[in-house]
Amino acid sequence: MRRKQFLPALAAGLLLAAAARGQVAVRILSPEPGQPVFGATDVRVGVQAGPAIDRVEIYVNGELAGTARTPPYHVQIDVGEDNIQREFRAVAYTPTGATGSDSVVTQPVMINDEMNLRLRALFVSVTRNGQRALDLGREDFQVLDNGAPQEIVTFGRDELPLTAVLLLDTSESMQGKRQEAVRRGAKAFLDGMKPSDEAMLALFSDRLLRFTPFTSQKSTLESAIAGTQAAGGTAVNDFLYMSLKLLDARQGQRVVVLFSDGSDVHSVLPASDVLWKSRAGQALIYWIQLGGKHESFTSSWRDFKANDQEYRELEQAVRESGGRILTIERLEDLEGAFRNVLKDLREQYAVGYYPNNAKGDGKWHKLDVRVKGGARARTREGYADY
Repeated sequence: MRRKQFLPALAAGLLLAAAARGQVAVRILSPEPGQPVFGATDVRVGVQAGPAIDRVEIYVNGELAGTARTPPYHVQIDVGEDNIQREFRAVAYTPTGATGSDSVVTQPVMINDEMNLRLRALFVSVTRNGQRALDLGREDFQVLDNGAPQEIVTFGRDELPLTAVLLLDTSESMQGKRQEAVRRGAKAFLDGMKPSDEAMLALFSDRLLRFTPFTSQKSTLESAIAGTQAAGGTAVNDFLYMSLKLLDARQGQRVVVLFSDGSDVHSVLPASDVLWKSRAGQALIYWIQLGGKHESFTSSWRDFKANDQEYRELEQAVRESGGRILTIERLEDLEGAFRNVLKDLREQYAVGYYPNNAKGDGKWHKLDVRVKGGARARTREGYADY
């Protein structure tokens, strides 16, 4: 019997034996002792006991990180990207106060002290025969960084914590029915958030009209949507750059959901700066567009050719980030578009690795994620190695 098959069988046997003696038997099934752990981590716990189990608490380095109340007992935790040793401890409680516990210590990746390696987190959408493939394991994926195979050190899919910036165009053209429609669309996204998710709301025109801190409180986010009047021009570049910058300091599955009914007119920053920021970071960009295909225009800052180039570079930033552009013609479709973005994010795999060819020279690294069985993968096209 292979080791991976033997360990779960042994754990199950120990649990059953302890339960037969009237004890609360607990075993951490994942992560395994000694393995490197980063980012979104699914902690799975096996419990056997004579009486019922009230709850299972999960601690990371002594701090309570989550609670599971129904089997199968598991908790999604974002442990961060620090390359450190971590102790996972699971404590099961019965209604009468009896307890059982188990601990697992994971180890950092051993790297050369002279190297400053940064975990690359890729969020991968996989389709097979036109349908989402949601039954894949770590062994089904291969990551190539500039053609060099990489060791996958983190992997997951189920209920990954989400950190989102909802960047909503509230320029003068968004008055009336349009503004009400975008409020309903944003609310549809917020309604789908889980307790472990957090979001920031930013309403913009040629200036920042209103914003919230990152929060999991839906009431705070929804009240910000309801209390803003549309006014001014459109400065997509400035506030998309701002959103990407703010996400640099966050953890989890980071994403900007941009809604705009027009092209940039008033930004101080060029789209090339947004493209650079997207390449240097790890956030995805989803762009919900109202009004169909881009049409050439001239403005006080740029002529037709320059504005067309701005639009192409924004499209490039979205595509390279691994996100999507969703174009809608009718206001009635906005709620569905926001829901589709959230569904797309929920069905992605999180694949993490430390580049074995990192030099920190700012050069472009082309990424290629391959999946077994004829499936197709969509993810970030690459990154700038800073």
